[in-house]
Amino acid sequence: MILLKKLTVSLKVVRQMNKKQFFEKLAMNLKGLPDDEIKDILDDFKEYFDIGKERGRSEEDLLSSLGEPRVLARQIKAESYIKKAEETTSAANITRAVFTSIGLSFFNIIFTLPLFVTVICILGVLFAVSVSLSATGVTGVLVSLLYPLFSRYLSFMVNPVAVGFAFLGLCSFGILFFVGNLYLSKLFYRQIVRYLKFNLSIIRGRRQTDEI
Repeated sequence: MILLKKLTVSLKVVRQMNKKQFFEKLAMNLKGLPDDEIKDILDDFKEYFDIGKERGRSEEDLLSSLGEPRVLARQIKAESYIKKAEETTSAANITRAVFTSIGLSFFNIIFTLPLFVTVICILGVLFAVSVSLSATGVTGVLVSLLYPLFSRYLSFMVNPVAVGFAFLGLCSFGILFFVGNLYLSKLFYRQIVRYLKFNLSIIRGRRQTDEI
């Protein structure tokens, strides 16, 4: 019932809005994107209106098919950020894409956000373990090398050479584990981008069926 009321209010807002107001609100809600990108987006929608009128569609019908500017802007920004995350791999890009997508639907709040946080936590723990292993290995190797200087304080060390090689192996394992985590991070990154694209295509599905 609440969702139906919100939808009804949204439709009323769109019907009361004219083309000029639509573009003003759309431009306002697109803030955050580069100016040239906003200009290209607005030009595309102006062309959409021109083609629609040539085909006999009324301004009210065109506005109704596009929906509320605020919601439309969120979808456009999400698409832009997802594209940037796909083109340039970085923590900032994927985080921006995820948090922009979260605002598109309630489902994303209860599913996408926890999923993203869980992945980040898992990767954080794995990287912390790899760094700890490497640091422990390096410390052990240094202790083994300095054994002659502190032999009386390190009498428990039976064979410093063997212990040194053991810690060197631990350090090597930590480094390999770290490299493996990097590959795992890239895999998670690609899968998150793929999911966000799929999620956005579903959300935009209804609006796309109304386009020319």
